[in-house]
Amino acid sequence: MKRNIVIDQIKNRITNTDNSRVFIITDFLDLASYDAVRKALSRLTQEKTLIRVMRGMYKKPNYNEFIHDEVPASPDAIAKAIARNNNWTIGPRGDAALNILGLTTQVPNVYNYISDGSHKEVDYKGTKIVFTKRSNKDVSGYSYKTILIIEALRTLGSERIDDNIRMRIAQKCTESDYELLNKEGIKSRKWIYEEIKKIMTLGGYNYA
Repeated sequence: MKRNIVIDQIKNRITNTDNSRVFIITDFLDLASYDAVRKALSRLTQEKTLIRVMRGMYKKPNYNEFIHDEVPASPDAIAKAIARNNNWTIGPRGDAALNILGLTTQVPNVYNYISDGSHKEVDYKGTKIVFTKRSNKDVSGYSYKTILIIEALRTLGSERIDDNIRMRIAQKCTESDYELLNKEGIKSRKWIYEEIKKIMTLGGYNYA
């Protein structure tokens, strides 16, 4: 009976989570013990409620009628799951940051992330996910979205940023994103924070 309750609780959480999320065992340890969660995830995989993505990682089925195939987990979702599993703070850098923000349609062969954890490389369906350790002052204490935007601005450089770019970034932000950007962005380089303020203004956020 208790096992069925755990499975139902996990299933309910999965159902109410976005299709893009990749789940790991630690996502459910507030519901049951490690062993109980592991067994529950195994059973849900057998029932086709979950699909095993990689060892210890799972996603909801997401069949696309147009391509007649299962939509794979995104490299970014895999990276976030790895970060949660290791209790790391991470953020995309370079082309990965631009792609995730929709500033380029080019899909990188390597998804690079800065991290306050150790160096790690993972191959996922032909795409390499690389975590590079950076100074804690560049990573720790920042939210994922703040790092994402800072790294995208850094990658573009001040000479390539215009109001079109700023507006496209602003459209990717929620009110809570702006609140964190306002609080955390001030710690970035001066020119980057000036760009952040312009983005917040275009998004209708009063940062003063």
